[in-house]
Amino acid sequence: MKEIRFRLIIIIGAIALSLYLLYPTYQDYQNNKEVGKKLESLADSIKKSNPVISSIELKDIIQTKKDSILASNPDYKSARDKRVKLGLDLQGGMYLVMEVNTAKLLERLAKDPDEQFKQLLNEAEKESRLSEENVVTILARKMVAKGIRMSRYFGSIREDDADIQKRLLEQESDAVTRAIEIISNRVNQYGVSEPSIQKQG
Repeated sequence: MKEIRFRLIIIIGAIALSLYLLYPTYQDYQNNKEVGKKLESLADSIKKSNPVISSIELKDIIQTKKDSILASNPDYKSARDKRVKLGLDLQGGMYLVMEVNTAKLLERLAKDPDEQFKQLLNEAEKESRLSEENVVTILARKMVAKGIRMSRYFGSIREDDADIQKRLLEQESDAVTRAIEIISNRVNQYGVSEPSIQKQG
């Protein structure tokens, strides 16, 4: 009888300890649901006030707001810190290489892109995959070869090609930086153990 009672105490104690350790994970899950509802409401409000906002801009705003909410509330932060981490325990972990589509960025930044521009951009994108040069530099060179000023598609007519090219390179770099920040936020959200996210090239 004493042996059975001892076993019951051990089992009940183990269950109680498990529930205690798992509670922060459950609490974090509930917090995420609560925050998710707030963000859905915010997204609807933003869409109504700014119907032309792009999905990328909206996602950035929502993600920034989510990070702010989770970081500012001590209860959210405590549950997140104590939850069960979903680390990658596979041998070697996971290695991914993601590329920012510079050609799409340039096409979006261009004013009134015509077929000639799209053709040059397509050629520049293909050539960049076979060389160390970036799409912006190759496109600028091809436009010069065709006798086309970059101000035809970018910037103002008073700007010279060098200034426009410099600004486009800065915008490309900013796009990569934003992409890294977004990926970092997504990875950190799921508690991946010791992630290493860095710019390459």
